[in-house]
Amino acid sequence: MPDLAFLPEVVRALLLLAEDADPDLRGSAAVQLAASSDRTPAVADALVALLDEDNQLVRLEAAYGLALRDDPRTADAIERVGPLGPGFEHDHRASGLWWWERRHTNPDGE
Repeated sequence: MPDLAFLPEVVRALLLLAEDADPDLRGSAAVQLAASSDRTPAVADALVALLDEDNQLVRLEAAYGLALRDDPRTADAIERVGPLGPGFEHDHRASGLWWWERRHTNPDGE
């Protein structure tokens, strides 16, 4: 884990929860880290690590957080989320990943 001394206390706590043994705590941390305005490498790296989770919703949240940060690892993250089944048509995270892919595969908007 990187040196967390200069990060706000709440971010440090979320980063620790992202590595907790409890998958529910890791999932909750993913939600908060993805939505966080913190753009430090430590947060992005934690989101990447959460892509290893068995829970697809946690992987979706992590990929969405990377897309919000326009992290160069987002394309791989989207692949690691896997196909989303029915019920995600109006999900803001799925839409965010779709828009990220669209911007990066067709930057001229054509």
